[in-house]
Amino acid sequence: MSEELADSGISDEIDLKILHALQLAPRGSWSGVGKALSIGATTAARRWRRLEEEGIAWVTCHPPREPETRFGMIEIDCEYGKAEEVAQELCSDPCAYTVDVASGTADLLVIVAARSYEALAAYALGRFQRLRHVRAVRTHMAVRTFTNASRWRLGALDSSQQGLIRRTFPKGESAPWTELTDADWEMALELGRDGRASIARLSEVTGMNESTTRRRLERLLGNGQLTLRTEVARSATATPVHAVFYADAAVGQLEYIAGLLMRRLEVRAVFSPVGPSNLGFVVWVSSLEHLQQFEKHITQGHYRLVIRDRKLILRSVKRVGRILDDRDRAVGHTPADLRHADR
Repeated sequence: MSEELADSGISDEIDLKILHALQLAPRGSWSGVGKALSIGATTAARRWRRLEEEGIAWVTCHPPREPETRFGMIEIDCEYGKAEEVAQELCSDPCAYTVDVASGTADLLVIVAARSYEALAAYALGRFQRLRHVRAVRTHMAVRTFTNASRWRLGALDSSQQGLIRRTFPKGESAPWTELTDADWEMALELGRDGRASIARLSEVTGMNESTTRRRLERLLGNGQLTLRTEVARSATATPVHAVFYADAAVGQLEYIAGLLMRRLEVRAVFSPVGPSNLGFVVWVSSLEHLQQFEKHITQGHYRLVIRDRKLILRSVKRVGRILDDRDRAVGHTPADLRHADR
């Protein structure tokens, strides 16, 4: 293991394998995870507890999806020296579930979510007019999300270990989307705080009995209305450089090129925005040199992308509801309750 990873709070490769296993099965039992990694269940649980307590890793839940749910990327230009202050103020907003300080053509990048196009527009138009120290705001609505970081993997497990995890914890059967109840929202908010919360705890916050809670959770995870995500501090990975690209792809090739990007280990998210570019993607890489090599590769060959803009993330202040310190470690949480969050 590298000295950089040791300094990050990761003890050894076993820690990384536990994290990768939980990326594949965020609520997987410690007995199943331990068996796949050839370690004891108690050892796996103890190691995870330390990583979680130190803010190095956590399991969270994306805001629950409904038919009209909309996402967007908001770029903010701030007065000189005020970017961090504006970012900290936005951390309390449920709609602003990811907030990054950037270099390039914007000082802040904010990923926002709302229950409808109208709610997202109301939030964007109302909230940012009231913010102090803001000079300009540009909103890019996402037409489609091809993949998000819940599918990004550390690459610590070999193929046989990954296969064993998937067989041990198979995905739930898909089902039609259902209208979300207040109990569903309460469950999602608790899972945002702790994605591994017990069924007993989820039953307590929803007011449903445990068997009903378990069935409802399995249905919402199976149909994709709830998405769990095992997240890790960037400083605890071999890819500490974080960047966002905007590019143009031939309209007829958009899905094909998005598929190519999704196969690359560096790429955490791919989306299609409404704006000057029709493709956006988020990457984590090992160095600035690697970032240049990545950009060179995707502008050649089968990709044929034209890069319109790129932004280097200097600091992540909030990621999917988690408040982060300057080491990218989780130190707090803002529930992503979108039911009344468009004001």
